[in-house]
Amino acid sequence: MAETLSAEAKALIDRPNFAHLSTLMPDGSPLSPPVWVAREGDRLIVCTSEGSLKGRNTKRDPRVALSIVNFGNPYEEIQLRGGVVERRP
Repeated sequence: MAETLSAEAKALIDRPNFAHLSTLMPDGSPLSPPVWVAREGDRLIVCTSEGSLKGRNTKRDPRVALSIVNFGNPYEEIQLRGGVVERRP
């Protein structure tokens, strides 16, 4: 079941802050590259190609974690865990 994002989380997501998306490699080790994120309501959008390493990882195993840090205050951050629920071309 989807969680509702707090106002603070939405503010961090909506501003131009850096995010790191963690996916799982085939051997179970983590991959955590920086990504840009956007939001549609309480769903997060991560733009990547199907052929990228993170795209291939999430196709095999949809579990992900995302951390976003406030560019102006690195002590303000959020950490989210969930799974890929939709893929778009």
